[in-house]
Amino acid sequence: MPSPNLAVTHVAAAQNQKEVTINDAVDALDNAMNRALSLAMADANVTLTSTQANRNGLIVLTGTLTAARVLTLPANHLRLAIRNATGGGQEVRAKYAGSGAEVIVVPGATVLVQGNGSDLFGVGGGAGALNDLTDVAVGAAVASDVLQFDGALWRAAGVGIFQRALLPFRGALVRRTTNFSVSTTGAYVAVPWQSAVYDSDALWDSGQPTRLTVPAGVTKVRLTGNIEWQTSPTSQLVEIRMNGGGVIGGGSFIVRGDSGYSNQMRNIASAVLPVVAGDWFELTVFVSASGELRGMERTWFALEVVETEDAADPPADFAFAKAGAPAASEVLLRTVVARRSRLKVDLAGSQGAAGIAATAETDLDVQRNGTSIGTIRFAASASAAVFIAASENVLEPGDLLEVIAPGSPDATLADIAITLAGTLVI
Repeated sequence: MPSPNLAVTHVAAAQNQKEVTINDAVDALDNAMNRALSLAMADANVTLTSTQANRNGLIVLTGTLTAARVLTLPANHLRLAIRNATGGGQEVRAKYAGSGAEVIVVPGATVLVQGNGSDLFGVGGGAGALNDLTDVAVGAAVASDVLQFDGALWRAAGVGIFQRALLPFRGALVRRTTNFSVSTTGAYVAVPWQSAVYDSDALWDSGQPTRLTVPAGVTKVRLTGNIEWQTSPTSQLVEIRMNGGGVIGGGSFIVRGDSGYSNQMRNIASAVLPVVAGDWFELTVFVSASGELRGMERTWFALEVVETEDAADPPADFAFAKAGAPAASEVLLRTVVARRSRLKVDLAGSQGAAGIAATAETDLDVQRNGTSIGTIRFAASASAAVFIAASENVLEPGDLLEVIAPGSPDATLADIAITLAGTLVI
Protein backbone atom coordinates (compact mmCIF):
# COMPACT_ATOMS: atom_id res chain seq x y z
CA MET A 1 0.00 0.00 0.00
CA PRO A 2 1.51 3.38 -0.96
CA SER A 3 1.68 6.53 1.18
CA PRO A 4 -1.46 8.72 0.92
CA ASN A 5 0.04 11.79 -0.76
CA LEU A 6 3.30 11.01 -2.57
CA ALA A 7 2.33 7.39 -3.32
CA VAL A 8 5.62 6.05 -1.95
CA THR A 9 5.55 2.24 -1.67
CA HIS A 10 5.53 0.90 1.90
CA VAL A 11 7.66 -2.01 3.06
CA ALA A 12 5.44 -5.07 3.35
CA ALA A 13 5.47 -7.42 6.30
CA ALA A 14 7.97 -10.28 5.90
CA GLN A 15 9.12 -8.76 2.61
CA ASN A 16 12.28 -10.03 1.00
CA GLN A 17 14.89 -7.51 -0.11
CA LYS A 18 13.41 -4.70 1.98
CA GLU A 19 16.38 -2.54 1.05
CA VAL A 20 15.09 -2.25 -2.51
CA THR A 21 11.75 -0.79 -1.40
CA ILE A 22 13.44 1.42 1.18
CA ASN A 23 15.95 2.76 -1.35
CA ASP A 24 13.17 3.44 -3.85
CA ALA A 25 11.24 5.30 -1.15
CA VAL A 26 14.27 7.43 -0.23
CA ASP A 27 14.82 8.27 -3.90
CA ALA A 28 11.14 9.19 -4.27
CA LEU A 29 11.31 11.53 -1.27
CA ASP A 30 14.58 13.04 -2.51
CA ASN A 31 13.06 13.71 -5.93
CA ALA A 32 9.84 15.09 -4.44
CA MET A 33 11.87 17.68 -2.57
CA ASN A 34 14.66 18.51 -5.00
CA ARG A 35 14.22 17.41 -8.61
CA ALA A 36 13.10 19.93 -11.25
CA LEU A 37 10.90 19.07 -14.21
CA SER A 38 10.75 21.28 -17.31
CA LEU A 39 7.25 21.14 -18.78
CA ALA A 40 6.16 22.79 -22.04
CA MET A 41 2.61 24.17 -21.84
CA ALA A 42 2.12 24.37 -25.65
CA ASP A 43 -0.12 27.44 -25.19
CA ALA A 44 -2.79 25.35 -23.47
CA ASN A 45 -3.97 24.39 -20.00
CA VAL A 46 -2.02 21.53 -18.41
CA THR A 47 -2.98 18.93 -15.80
CA LEU A 48 -0.04 17.41 -13.95
CA THR A 49 0.05 13.65 -13.66
CA SER A 50 0.57 12.12 -10.25
CA THR A 51 4.11 11.13 -11.22
CA GLN A 52 4.96 14.65 -12.43
CA ALA A 53 3.63 16.23 -9.24
CA ASN A 54 4.81 13.61 -6.74
CA ARG A 55 8.32 13.00 -8.06
CA ASN A 56 9.48 16.60 -8.55
CA GLY A 57 10.00 19.50 -6.16
CA LEU A 58 9.97 22.18 -8.86
CA ILE A 59 7.89 22.42 -12.03
CA VAL A 60 9.41 24.81 -14.59
CA LEU A 61 6.77 25.83 -17.13
CA THR A 62 8.07 26.71 -20.59
CA GLY A 63 6.65 27.53 -24.01
CA THR A 64 5.05 30.70 -25.36
CA LEU A 65 1.57 31.67 -24.16
CA THR A 66 -0.92 33.96 -25.88
CA ALA A 67 -3.34 34.00 -22.95
CA ALA A 68 -3.42 33.14 -19.26
CA ARG A 69 -3.36 29.37 -18.73
CA VAL A 70 -4.26 26.95 -15.94
CA LEU A 71 -1.99 24.38 -14.28
CA THR A 72 -4.07 21.77 -12.44
CA LEU A 73 -2.50 19.72 -9.63
CA PRO A 74 -3.56 16.25 -8.48
CA ALA A 75 -5.82 16.48 -5.44
CA ASN A 76 -3.46 14.39 -3.29
CA HIS A 77 -0.44 16.66 -3.91
CA LEU A 78 -0.18 19.35 -1.26
CA ARG A 79 3.11 21.22 -1.77
CA LEU A 80 5.08 22.17 -4.88
CA ALA A 81 7.27 24.96 -6.26
CA ILE A 82 6.17 26.35 -9.63
CA ARG A 83 8.18 28.62 -11.92
CA ASN A 84 6.56 30.50 -14.78
CA ALA A 85 9.34 30.57 -17.38
CA THR A 86 6.95 30.90 -20.31
CA GLY A 87 7.23 33.58 -22.97
CA GLY A 88 4.45 35.93 -24.02
CA GLY A 89 3.99 37.78 -20.73
CA GLN A 90 1.03 35.69 -19.54
CA GLU A 91 0.23 34.47 -16.03
CA VAL A 92 -0.35 30.86 -15.05
CA ARG A 93 -3.10 30.05 -12.54
CA ALA A 94 -2.22 27.06 -10.36
CA LYS A 95 -5.17 25.23 -8.81
CA TYR A 96 -6.90 21.96 -8.08
CA ALA A 97 -9.80 20.74 -10.20
CA GLY A 98 -12.98 22.56 -9.25
CA SER A 99 -13.64 26.12 -8.10
CA GLY A 100 -11.35 26.35 -5.07
CA ALA A 101 -8.77 29.03 -4.33
CA GLU A 102 -5.97 29.37 -6.86
CA VAL A 103 -2.54 31.00 -7.00
CA ILE A 104 -1.44 33.34 -9.79
CA VAL A 105 2.14 32.82 -10.97
CA VAL A 106 3.20 35.87 -12.96
CA PRO A 107 5.84 35.65 -15.72
CA GLY A 108 9.31 35.10 -14.28
CA ALA A 109 8.04 34.31 -10.77
CA THR A 110 8.74 31.18 -8.74
CA VAL A 111 6.02 30.41 -6.19
CA LEU A 112 5.80 27.80 -3.45
CA VAL A 113 2.22 26.59 -3.17
CA GLN A 114 0.50 24.63 -0.42
CA GLY A 115 -2.95 23.13 -0.66
CA ASN A 116 -5.49 20.78 0.87
CA GLY A 117 -6.84 19.11 -2.26
CA SER A 118 -9.52 21.77 -2.78
CA ASP A 119 -7.89 25.17 -2.21
CA LEU A 120 -4.36 26.16 -3.19
CA PHE A 121 -2.45 28.99 -1.49
CA GLY A 122 0.80 30.86 -2.04
CA VAL A 123 3.33 30.33 0.75
CA GLY A 124 5.42 33.28 2.01
CA GLY A 125 6.10 36.31 -0.18
CA GLY A 126 6.29 34.57 -3.53
CA ALA A 127 2.64 34.86 -4.56
CA GLY A 128 2.19 36.77 -7.77
CA ALA A 129 -0.89 38.83 -6.85
CA LEU A 130 -1.47 41.37 -4.08
CA ASN A 131 -4.93 39.96 -3.60
CA ASP A 132 -3.33 36.73 -2.33
CA LEU A 133 -2.58 38.67 0.87
CA THR A 134 -5.42 38.39 3.37
CA ASP A 135 -5.35 42.08 4.37
CA VAL A 136 -5.41 43.48 0.82
CA ALA A 137 -8.55 44.18 -1.23
CA VAL A 138 -7.76 45.42 -4.73
CA GLY A 139 -11.06 44.75 -6.46
CA ALA A 140 -11.57 48.43 -7.37
CA ALA A 141 -7.92 49.21 -8.11
CA VAL A 142 -6.76 50.62 -11.43
CA ALA A 143 -3.30 51.35 -12.78
CA SER A 144 -1.30 53.90 -10.71
CA ASP A 145 -3.55 53.59 -7.65
CA VAL A 146 -2.02 53.83 -4.19
CA LEU A 147 -3.11 51.43 -1.44
CA GLN A 148 -4.31 53.02 1.80
CA PHE A 149 -4.95 51.19 5.09
CA ASP A 150 -8.45 51.81 6.49
CA GLY A 151 -7.88 50.03 9.80
CA ALA A 152 -8.83 46.61 8.49
CA LEU A 153 -7.69 46.29 4.87
CA TRP A 154 -5.37 47.89 2.36
CA ARG A 155 -7.60 49.34 -0.37
CA ALA A 156 -7.14 51.34 -3.54
CA ALA A 157 -7.00 55.06 -2.76
CA GLY A 158 -6.54 56.47 -6.26
CA VAL A 159 -3.40 58.31 -7.28
CA GLY A 160 -3.06 59.61 -3.73
CA ILE A 161 -0.24 61.90 -2.77
CA PHE A 162 1.17 61.82 -6.30
CA GLN A 163 -1.75 64.01 -7.33
CA ARG A 164 0.05 66.86 -5.58
CA ALA A 165 2.67 66.83 -8.30
CA LEU A 166 -0.03 68.19 -10.63
CA LEU A 167 -0.81 71.23 -8.47
CA PRO A 168 0.42 74.51 -10.01
CA PHE A 169 3.36 76.37 -8.53
CA ARG A 170 2.52 79.37 -6.36
CA GLY A 171 4.91 82.06 -5.23
CA ALA A 172 6.65 85.30 -6.13
CA LEU A 173 10.11 86.52 -7.14
CA VAL A 174 10.89 90.24 -6.87
CA ARG A 175 14.06 92.18 -7.68
CA ARG A 176 15.88 95.51 -7.69
CA THR A 177 16.42 97.19 -11.04
CA THR A 178 18.50 100.11 -9.73
CA ASN A 179 21.03 100.47 -6.93
CA PHE A 180 19.74 101.05 -3.39
CA SER A 181 21.69 103.10 -0.87
CA VAL A 182 21.64 101.84 2.73
CA SER A 183 22.47 104.99 4.67
CA THR A 184 20.80 104.12 7.98
CA THR A 185 23.16 102.40 10.40
CA GLY A 186 22.46 100.50 13.60
CA ALA A 187 18.92 99.49 12.57
CA TYR A 188 17.20 96.97 10.30
CA VAL A 189 16.54 98.40 6.83
CA ALA A 190 14.08 96.51 4.61
CA VAL A 191 15.03 96.38 0.94
CA PRO A 192 12.32 97.92 -1.28
CA TRP A 193 11.70 95.90 -4.44
CA GLN A 194 10.96 97.44 -7.82
CA SER A 195 9.50 94.72 -10.03
CA ALA A 196 8.16 91.17 -9.95
CA VAL A 197 9.73 88.53 -12.14
CA TYR A 198 6.64 86.41 -11.38
CA ASP A 199 3.85 86.67 -8.82
CA SER A 200 1.12 84.01 -8.82
CA ASP A 201 -1.12 85.49 -6.11
CA ALA A 202 -0.37 89.23 -5.85
CA LEU A 203 2.07 88.59 -3.01
CA TRP A 204 3.95 91.79 -3.83
CA ASP A 205 2.37 95.25 -3.90
CA SER A 206 4.31 98.24 -5.21
CA GLY A 207 2.49 100.32 -2.58
CA GLN A 208 4.36 98.34 0.11
CA PRO A 209 7.45 97.48 -1.91
CA THR A 210 9.49 95.86 0.87
CA ARG A 211 6.95 93.12 1.60
CA LEU A 212 5.88 89.72 0.31
CA THR A 213 2.48 89.03 1.87
CA VAL A 214 0.88 85.61 2.44
CA PRO A 215 -2.51 85.19 0.69
CA ALA A 216 -5.56 83.40 2.08
CA GLY A 217 -5.45 79.61 2.16
CA VAL A 218 -1.67 79.31 2.47
CA THR A 219 -0.34 77.52 5.55
CA LYS A 220 3.42 77.06 4.94
CA VAL A 221 6.02 78.98 2.92
CA ARG A 222 9.76 79.05 2.30
CA LEU A 223 11.78 82.19 1.51
CA THR A 224 15.10 82.81 -0.18
CA GLY A 225 16.98 85.97 -0.99
CA ASN A 226 20.19 87.24 -2.49
CA ILE A 227 21.97 90.60 -2.41
CA GLU A 228 25.05 92.05 -4.06
CA TRP A 229 26.86 95.03 -2.56
CA GLN A 230 28.18 97.75 -4.83
CA THR A 231 30.03 99.15 -1.83
CA SER A 232 30.14 96.76 1.11
CA PRO A 233 29.91 97.83 4.78
CA THR A 234 32.64 96.51 7.04
CA SER A 235 30.11 94.76 9.30
CA GLN A 236 26.70 93.65 8.12
CA LEU A 237 23.75 91.44 9.07
CA VAL A 238 21.32 90.12 6.47
CA GLU A 239 18.09 88.68 7.83
CA ILE A 240 14.63 87.52 6.69
CA ARG A 241 12.08 89.05 9.05
CA MET A 242 8.40 88.27 9.55
CA ASN A 243 5.76 90.89 10.39
CA GLY A 244 8.52 93.36 11.28
CA GLY A 245 10.38 91.08 13.70
CA GLY A 246 12.66 88.10 13.86
CA VAL A 247 11.28 84.60 13.38
CA ILE A 248 12.62 81.16 14.25
CA GLY A 249 13.80 79.59 11.02
CA GLY A 250 13.78 82.91 9.20
CA GLY A 251 17.45 82.76 8.30
CA SER A 252 20.25 85.26 8.85
CA PHE A 253 23.80 85.95 7.72
CA ILE A 254 26.34 88.07 9.58
CA VAL A 255 29.72 89.39 8.44
CA ARG A 256 32.17 91.24 10.69
CA GLY A 257 35.20 92.72 8.99
CA ASP A 258 35.66 93.43 5.31
CA SER A 259 36.58 90.38 3.26
CA GLY A 260 38.78 92.45 0.98
CA TYR A 261 36.53 91.79 -2.03
CA SER A 262 34.31 94.34 -3.75
CA ASN A 263 30.83 93.45 -5.03
CA GLN A 264 30.25 90.97 -2.22
CA MET A 265 27.19 88.71 -2.47
CA ARG A 266 25.10 87.14 0.26
CA ASN A 267 22.53 84.36 -0.16
CA ILE A 268 20.01 83.49 2.55
CA ALA A 269 17.20 80.96 2.95
CA SER A 270 14.56 80.19 5.55
CA ALA A 271 13.19 76.96 6.87
CA VAL A 272 9.63 76.01 5.92
CA LEU A 273 7.58 78.41 8.05
CA PRO A 274 3.96 78.10 9.26
CA VAL A 275 1.91 81.16 8.29
CA VAL A 276 -1.58 82.60 8.17
CA ALA A 277 -3.14 84.95 5.66
CA GLY A 278 -1.73 88.47 5.97
CA ASP A 279 1.68 87.51 7.37
CA TRP A 280 4.42 89.44 5.57
CA PHE A 281 8.14 89.02 5.06
CA GLU A 282 11.00 91.38 4.32
CA LEU A 283 14.65 90.95 3.43
CA THR A 284 16.52 93.32 5.73
CA VAL A 285 20.10 94.52 6.20
CA PHE A 286 21.68 95.84 9.39
CA VAL A 287 24.94 97.71 8.81
CA SER A 288 27.58 99.51 10.85
CA ALA A 289 28.41 101.89 8.02
CA SER A 290 26.53 102.93 4.91
CA GLY A 291 26.64 100.77 1.80
CA GLU A 292 24.96 100.38 -1.56
CA LEU A 293 23.15 97.37 -3.02
CA ARG A 294 23.48 96.75 -6.73
CA GLY A 295 20.31 96.75 -8.79
CA MET A 296 21.18 93.72 -10.88
CA GLU A 297 19.93 90.16 -11.25
CA ARG A 298 21.82 89.19 -8.09
CA THR A 299 19.62 91.24 -5.74
CA TRP A 300 16.27 89.51 -5.32
CA PHE A 301 13.77 88.05 -2.84
CA ALA A 302 11.45 85.04 -3.33
CA LEU A 303 8.55 83.36 -1.52
CA GLU A 304 7.49 79.80 -2.37
CA VAL A 305 4.15 78.36 -1.24
CA VAL A 306 4.86 74.94 0.27
CA GLU A 307 1.45 73.97 1.67
CA THR A 308 -2.13 75.18 1.41
CA GLU A 309 -5.25 74.48 3.44
CA ASP A 310 -6.53 72.08 0.80
CA ALA A 311 -3.18 70.31 0.32
CA ALA A 312 -4.40 67.25 2.19
CA ASP A 313 -7.70 67.28 0.28
CA PRO A 314 -7.22 68.28 -3.36
CA PRO A 315 -10.57 69.20 -4.92
CA ALA A 316 -12.67 66.68 -6.82
CA ASP A 317 -15.92 68.54 -7.56
CA PHE A 318 -19.01 67.28 -9.39
CA ALA A 319 -20.90 69.96 -11.31
CA PHE A 320 -24.09 69.95 -13.37
CA ALA A 321 -26.73 72.33 -14.70
CA LYS A 322 -30.29 72.09 -16.00
CA ALA A 323 -31.73 74.60 -18.45
CA GLY A 324 -35.44 75.09 -17.88
CA ALA A 325 -37.54 73.19 -15.36
CA PRO A 326 -36.62 69.62 -14.32
CA ALA A 327 -39.05 66.92 -15.37
CA ALA A 328 -40.53 64.46 -12.87
CA SER A 329 -37.76 62.18 -11.51
CA GLU A 330 -35.34 63.50 -14.13
CA VAL A 331 -31.71 62.43 -13.71
CA LEU A 332 -29.90 65.76 -13.46
CA LEU A 333 -26.44 64.30 -12.79
CA ARG A 334 -25.19 60.84 -13.67
CA THR A 335 -21.45 60.24 -13.43
CA VAL A 336 -19.15 57.33 -12.69
CA VAL A 337 -16.53 58.16 -10.07
CA ALA A 338 -12.98 57.81 -11.43
CA ARG A 339 -10.96 58.57 -8.30
CA ARG A 340 -11.60 57.90 -4.63
CA SER A 341 -13.37 61.05 -3.45
CA ARG A 342 -15.02 62.40 -0.33
CA LEU A 343 -18.30 64.29 0.10
CA LYS A 344 -18.30 65.90 3.53
CA VAL A 345 -21.10 66.16 6.09
CA ASP A 346 -23.86 68.40 4.70
CA LEU A 347 -21.91 68.40 1.42
CA ALA A 348 -19.82 71.21 2.92
CA GLY A 349 -18.48 73.68 0.38
CA SER A 350 -21.10 72.87 -2.25
CA GLN A 351 -22.88 75.65 -4.11
CA GLY A 352 -26.22 75.80 -5.91
CA ALA A 353 -28.41 78.43 -7.52
CA ALA A 354 -31.63 78.63 -9.52
CA GLY A 355 -32.39 81.18 -12.20
CA ILE A 356 -36.06 80.99 -11.25
CA ALA A 357 -36.85 80.32 -7.58
CA ALA A 358 -39.05 77.49 -6.38
CA THR A 359 -42.67 78.12 -5.44
CA ALA A 360 -42.60 75.44 -2.75
CA GLU A 361 -39.78 73.66 -0.97
CA THR A 362 -38.11 71.33 -3.46
CA ASP A 363 -35.60 68.55 -2.75
CA LEU A 364 -33.19 66.97 -5.20
CA ASP A 365 -31.99 63.52 -4.13
CA VAL A 366 -28.24 62.78 -4.16
CA GLN A 367 -27.65 59.05 -4.66
CA ARG A 368 -24.68 56.70 -4.69
CA ASN A 369 -25.31 53.42 -6.48
CA GLY A 370 -29.06 53.99 -6.14
CA THR A 371 -29.03 54.77 -2.41
CA SER A 372 -29.77 58.25 -1.09
CA ILE A 373 -26.81 59.94 0.65
CA GLY A 374 -27.89 63.58 0.70
CA THR A 375 -30.34 66.28 -0.31
CA ILE A 376 -30.08 69.52 -2.30
CA ARG A 377 -32.93 71.72 -1.07
CA PHE A 378 -34.44 74.86 -2.56
CA ALA A 379 -36.68 76.50 0.02
CA ALA A 380 -39.89 78.20 -1.07
CA SER A 381 -39.11 81.43 -2.96
CA ALA A 382 -35.36 80.76 -2.58
CA SER A 383 -32.91 80.73 -5.44
CA ALA A 384 -29.92 79.49 -3.38
CA ALA A 385 -29.60 75.81 -2.49
CA VAL A 386 -29.11 74.32 0.96
CA PHE A 387 -27.22 71.03 1.24
CA ILE A 388 -28.04 68.23 3.66
CA ALA A 389 -26.06 65.05 4.39
CA ALA A 390 -26.05 63.31 7.75
CA SER A 391 -22.61 61.75 7.31
CA GLU A 392 -19.47 61.90 5.24
CA ASN A 393 -19.47 59.68 2.17
CA VAL A 394 -16.38 58.24 0.48
CA LEU A 395 -16.97 57.47 -3.19
CA GLU A 396 -14.96 54.60 -4.62
CA PRO A 397 -13.82 54.33 -8.26
CA GLY A 398 -16.70 52.83 -10.22
CA ASP A 399 -19.43 54.20 -7.92
CA LEU A 400 -22.38 55.79 -9.71
CA LEU A 401 -23.21 59.29 -8.43
CA GLU A 402 -26.62 60.65 -9.40
CA VAL A 403 -28.86 63.60 -8.57
CA ILE A 404 -32.58 62.96 -9.14
CA ALA A 405 -35.35 65.54 -9.43
CA PRO A 406 -38.51 65.02 -7.33
CA GLY A 407 -41.35 62.90 -8.66
CA SER A 408 -43.66 65.92 -8.45
CA PRO A 409 -41.79 68.88 -9.98
CA ASP A 410 -42.13 72.37 -8.52
CA ALA A 411 -44.27 74.75 -10.52
CA THR A 412 -41.53 77.33 -11.11
CA LEU A 413 -38.06 76.05 -10.15
CA ALA A 414 -35.87 76.28 -13.25
CA ASP A 415 -32.40 76.96 -14.64
CA ILE A 416 -30.49 75.36 -11.79
CA ALA A 417 -26.71 75.04 -11.52
CA ILE A 418 -25.07 72.92 -8.82
CA THR A 419 -21.49 72.08 -7.84
CA LEU A 420 -21.03 69.32 -5.27
CA ALA A 421 -17.76 70.04 -3.48
CA GLY A 422 -15.71 66.87 -3.20
CA THR A 423 -12.11 66.18 -2.30
CA LEU A 424 -9.70 63.48 -3.37
CA VAL A 425 -8.99 60.91 -0.67
CA ILE A 426 -5.22 60.52 -0.33
